[in-house]
Amino acid sequence: MTDKVRILYCIDSVGYEAGPDRQLAEIIRRLDKARFDVHLCCFEDSPRMRQLGEHCTPLVLPLVRAYSPNGIRQICRLRRYINQHDIDIVHNFLVKANIVGVLAARKSKCRAIVSSRRDLGFWLTPLYLRMLRYLDRYTTRLLANSQRVKDFVVKTERVPRDRVDVLYNGVDMTSYAPGCGDPSVVRSLGVPDHAKLVGIVANFRPVKDHALFLRAARSVADRVSDAAFVLVGTGALRGDLGRLAEELGIAGRVFFADGRGTARDYLGRMAVGCLSSETEGFSNALLEYMAAGLPVAATDAGGNAEAVENGVTGFIVPHGNPAALAQPIIELLKDDNKRIQMGRQSRARCRRMFEIGDAVRRFEDYYTGLAAQAAGRPS
Repeated sequence: MTDKVRILYCIDSVGYEAGPDRQLAEIIRRLDKARFDVHLCCFEDSPRMRQLGEHCTPLVLPLVRAYSPNGIRQICRLRRYINQHDIDIVHNFLVKANIVGVLAARKSKCRAIVSSRRDLGFWLTPLYLRMLRYLDRYTTRLLANSQRVKDFVVKTERVPRDRVDVLYNGVDMTSYAPGCGDPSVVRSLGVPDHAKLVGIVANFRPVKDHALFLRAARSVADRVSDAAFVLVGTGALRGDLGRLAEELGIAGRVFFADGRGTARDYLGRMAVGCLSSETEGFSNALLEYMAAGLPVAATDAGGNAEAVENGVTGFIVPHGNPAALAQPIIELLKDDNKRIQMGRQSRARCRRMFEIGDAVRRFEDYYTGLAAQAAGRPS
């Protein structure tokens, strides 16, 4: 191809510390600008969006509801933008963008419309499902971030399996390498230096089920005298979780980051990384644990079992059973050699399968293939 492939990303916002925001920002920063002309449309401004202006052409469409007079105007404005900039591919992320981006692109001159599916639809209502099934008619490809998500989309949206592709998330291995981070941040919480720290990195939302993590921690605390537990995240459930730790009698061994430091400050101090989610798409936290060389104990939610090789790099357990989550943590804390070996295997698997540079190259090949197919050339 002699011309650049022109891509427009459409997402609600890139301003939050949620997985999709950070993952898309990494892709935009790293795409080969000699091959791709990148545009970014968000429905609200943010410092991160302004920073990404060095790597793409940003567009802010102030929009709250798609189905409103302002929403219709913004959809028409986005369609004009797509035509004016000869956009080849419109790639949509998240719920609102998957609606607005498809409606704007379907009557434009763009060659391909891609809609992402990044979870198992815990937010999905009958109305949204009907809307997605309608919009699927005008979407060139659906892109899932795990095989489990793909299976869910095929079943619920009733689309042919060969229309749904899978590309895994990636992680910057250097940012989360063992030894990265500031250990004084963890020490400032009052965590004893000798403690074997078990942690979970996830914002306090119901689907992450931190209560399950704390109930498992109660069992671990009974069996491992020097175990301590840290919750790295923020959210409205913070108070409830603090009270639950007190009710379980482990408040003195449970620590909350409460916005202090960054995730890697805690990963460098952890012995085991946990994820207790009820539902997932493909967890970025798991990749960060693996990049940091941590063994993992996680529930069998979404693509967790695709990231973690059960019994080799960590353990996958059924959701909802505190004892099942506690058992592998106890095993790893009591066997230093096993914990260290699993951590090495975890980092090696992450480098082999989920390194961010390789992930971005897979996206580049994907876009190049779509553009070639749309132009009638061999992909």
